[in-house]
Order: sequence, then structure tokens, then C-alpha cells
Amino acid sequence: MAKQPRIKTITRRALLIGSLALIIALPTDRARAASPIPFRQAGQDTARVIDLSVQNVFNRLYSTGMQYYELQEYGSAIPSLKRCSEIDSTNFDILYLLGTCYYQVEDLASAIGAFQQVVRQDPEEVLAIQNLASIYWEQGDEELHTTMYERLLKLQPENPEFRDHLLALYQRAGNREGEMRLLQEQADDNPDDPALHRRLAALHREGGDQDAQIEALENAIRLDPTNLQNLEQLARIYAIDLNQPVEAVRLYGMIVNVQPENPVAWQIWGRYLTRTGKADSAVVALQRSLELDPGQAGAYSELALVLSDQQRYDEAASWIEKALEHQPEDAYAYVAWGDILQAKAFDQADEDGIIPYDAKIILEEAIEKYQRALELGGVSAEILRYATAEAEKLEPYRRTQAEIFMERARRQIPPRI
Repeated sequence: MAKQPRIKTITRRALLIGSLALIIALPTDRARAASPIPFRQAGQDTARVIDLSVQNVFNRLYSTGMQYYELQEYGSAIPSLKRCSEIDSTNFDILYLLGTCYYQVEDLASAIGAFQQVVRQDPEEVLAIQNLASIYWEQGDEELHTTMYERLLKLQPENPEFRDHLLALYQRAGNREGEMRLLQEQADDNPDDPALHRRLAALHREGGDQDAQIEALENAIRLDPTNLQNLEQLARIYAIDLNQPVEAVRLYGMIVNVQPENPVAWQIWGRYLTRTGKADSAVVALQRSLELDPGQAGAYSELALVLSDQQRYDEAASWIEKALEHQPEDAYAYVAWGDILQAKAFDQADEDGIIPYDAKIILEEAIEKYQRALELGGVSAEILRYATAEAEKLEPYRRTQAEIFMERARRQIPPRI
């Protein structure tokens, strides 16, 4: 039998899953005519000997079927094309034509049968597998649709369309394991793509694997050190979750380089510079933060605490007063003020831990600041616990020191006669 010209019976249709366009190989318009493509006959290169009369019947049926097909009368084309497929069941052109006709008349079960016949004879016939996947999707069978795309990706592992499509399916189905596997394969194949590492980090976060999330974010930042989303996410992990101020300083320093006009970034960087013992650098960072935005009450308090650590208590208190000028009911400022006063008082203790009367008055004032912070509220639970503990700790200490002071006073003042 002479080879018939191969007809491209399938055009393209786009479906959406999530935000990804899924390209499938079925007609966009059921009335759209086919366009020719080169002939392919399942790799059957050997000539087949068929009775001449059968050949004539085949040619006549094929001609009739194609006339109806080109007129877009798909239902009328089916009987002739079906008889052709019965005469030559290995002719993929006929099976594609027949499958497309069934699809156009919405006989999806028969269309599946035609394309399955192609795949049974050639398991690597990609277009037929795509068509099956598309029909399964139309039938609402997402599991079979996904299975077909898994098969397609095995046949063409470098095909980005198939990989993205399958990723979308896994994401839709909540198949984190499958999604992770595909992304990791992509990252292994494209180790210099920061977007892949960022997506891996997000999946690791959802799965609760913080170590893997950190590794993925570090890789993403190494490849793209100006991505604020990655920098901020990793900085929070080191600063809050892991309490690693040195790493927090590194990352917030990178954030400041990316956003030099961001006052909050300077403020947070100053905070962690303080925690790593870099007081002078912290002062510079916090002052820069206030230059950019003088209304940041938190930055005043941060700067005050740095100065307090340097025993510059009066200067520190003046910054707290400025913080309260901008935000009179800032509970955090009152907590910081209490810390400064407490440090100032205890700094006056002698070698036995005894503080003078003037320092006792300062401690009284520190307790008042803590109590004011508790009255205002609005501070984090950690700060509240800290402030409460400090207040409770100072109460008995205050009474003890008062008694010591009175005893000394009584010894120094002569009794009345």
C-alpha cells in the first residue's frame, strides 16, 4: 500500500491550572481545518504486501473520509476512516484522523480508544499521549491526566512545557513530594537559577524542614544577592527562630546595601549590631535610621540602650525622652527606660553589692517605668515577662536596701535623750 500523506489532525488548546498555562494537543476550535505535516507511520519502514483489491478499497474509503474531514463534517468522516483503520490498524495517520473526528463530535470514549491504539503500538508516540492527557482532563480525570504527563516527562525529561505542566498538577493536588522531586531535578540541572532555589525554600518551609529551607535560601542569595524577599526571610530565621545575631547582622547588612534609604532596615541592623558587641557601628546605624525617619520611636529606644551599655546613662535617657515625644504611650520605650535606670543604679553598687541611697531612688524610678510599661501594654509577651520579672525582682531588693539604709542612719544619728 502506498504511503498516504500524513495529516496533522491536532492543533493546540490551552487550559489553565493555577497560574500556569497547560498546552495540550487538541483542536482549539472544533471546526478548525487541519494543516499538513510530514508523514510518519510508526516507524514501519518495511513495505507491506496487501491484496490490490483491498488496496483499492482502502484508497476509496480514505478519499471519502478525507473529503468529509476537510469539509469539517467529522461525523460523516468517521465510518470511512474507521473501515480504513480496520484494514490497516498500524497506520497512525488514520488513527489520528479517526481520534480527532471522534473528539470533534464529542465521543471522547472512542477518541480515547483511537489514541490508545496508537500508544499500544508505539509507547513513545508523544502526540498521542498528549491527546489522551487532554481528553482525560476534559473528562475530569485528573489522576489519569497526571499519569500521562508523568509518562511524557519520562520520554522528554528536558521538555520545560511538560515539567511545568506536571509541577502545576502536583501543586494543585497538594503532592509536595512530587513537586519537590521535580524542582530538585530542575535545580540539579540548572544550579545557577535562583528562582528554583527560592521555590525549593518555600516547599521546605511548608514541609517544616528548616535546615533544607536555609540551604535553599543561601543558594538563592548567593546567586541573587539583591533579592529582598530571600534576604528578609533568611534574616528573620537567623534572628528570631535560631537566635543567631551574627548571621542576622550579615543579612541585615546586605538588606541595607540593597535598600540604603530604608530606615527600618537600618534600625534592625543596629539592633543586631548591638547584640554582637559592635556598639559603635550600632550607634551609626541607628542614627542613620533616625536621619531617614525621625518619627521612629523604636530607633530612639534602641539607640538609648546602646548608649546605656556604654554607661552613657544621661545621654541614653535623653533619647528615651525623644522617643516618648514622638510616641507618648510607647510601652517599649518605658521598658528600655527602666533598663537604663536599673543599670545606672546598680553601676553605683559597692564591692559588697550595696547601693547608696541615691541609687535606691533610681531603682524606685526604674520600677515605676516598668509598671508604666505594663499599664500601657502593647509590647510583646517576651518583653512583658521580662518587665514583670524585673519589677518582682526589685521589689524585695528595694525593701532590703531601705532597711539597710535606715539601720545605717540610726547608727549615725544620736538617740534622743
